[in-house]
Amino acid sequence: MAKFDGIRGQELLEVEDKSEKEDQITLIFKDNRFLFIKLENGKMVAKSIPE
Repeated sequence: MAKFDGIRGQELLEVEDKSEKEDQITLIFKDNRFLFIKLENGKMVAKSIPE
């Protein structure tokens, strides 16, 4: 899980729930870091920007 080291310990500013449209939750952290959590084919997929 080294690709998520950039958000470890960062302050969480906001949670956007887009599950009605996209089956996705977006976590917004300090310093404009985003973590997108989405369901694809019944599995949870997470993408961090910037990585």
